[in-house]
Amino acid sequence: MEIVVGILVIIIAGLLFYLFMVNKELRRIGNELDVVLKSDSNQLLHEKLTNREISEILNKFNDMISQIREKEISLERRDNRLKKEITNITHDLRTPLTSSLGYINLILNSDMTKEEQLEELKIVETRLLRLQELVSTFFEYSMITASGQNVTLEATNLVAVVEECITRYYDDFIAQQKKIGFNCPAGKCIFNSNSEMLKRIVDNLIGNALKYSVGDLNIDLSVEQSDNDEKKEMVILTFSNEVLDTDIDVENIFDEFYTSDISRTKGSTGLGLAIVKEFTNMLGGKISAKIEREQLVIEIKFVK
Repeated sequence: MEIVVGILVIIIAGLLFYLFMVNKELRRIGNELDVVLKSDSNQLLHEKLTNREISEILNKFNDMISQIREKEISLERRDNRLKKEITNITHDLRTPLTSSLGYINLILNSDMTKEEQLEELKIVETRLLRLQELVSTFFEYSMITASGQNVTLEATNLVAVVEECITRYYDDFIAQQKKIGFNCPAGKCIFNSNSEMLKRIVDNLIGNALKYSVGDLNIDLSVEQSDNDEKKEMVILTFSNEVLDTDIDVENIFDEFYTSDISRTKGSTGLGLAIVKEFTNMLGGKISAKIEREQLVIEIKFVK
């Protein structure tokens, strides 16, 4: 009997000591957690006492800490990008406005003839129209991204949409001694989509090529078997044109307010391609870009 009692005392003493060590470890983890959450480092919690339950808790805490760190980094990047965007917007709006005010001041405070005043007013009109375009573009993009509205889909002929958009830009390309080539295997390519949104997508991409390309624009339309589902087909629309700036960041080219040096000098808001991406996503498509043999190649895929 004394032996049994002795064994029980030893077991109880061992359990009490183990509970004491567990309690001490939990206090240590709590203190370490306070330090980790207050620091800017990537430090995680570590284990000193081997215990399955504590290990599971630590793993969950470390996962949570990693997620918090990722969100903090994401918010910091977004904050930096927002500051840059505000700077860009301010610059884009201020340029035509300042220029217009300068011309108006010149007209009001100089002895110009009516003909000279008329010429200066035409310049002011051009600057103000540019300002109107910028404000409209910013407003349109904010409405697109904030609306969350459902898109109405109907049978749409993509070939007709592309041809209509090409017709609108044909004379502008000719004036710049450029050409638009449209390669399509058939006269029709009909699938469920939204014709107005498709027109904006194609229109923006053609307009982008007109402004920033140094050569012809080639548009290719093809229908291929889906890699993921043999029963489905993919509609692939590709725009390729030679560009001066081959250092374009194709990973971020569709981001809001992204502009290369050459596009900014030509008055780009950086929203044209962002709108293209937004509309493509809303229609269930995917868009990508790459530089290939000094050409910018933009590819859009829709499920037919």
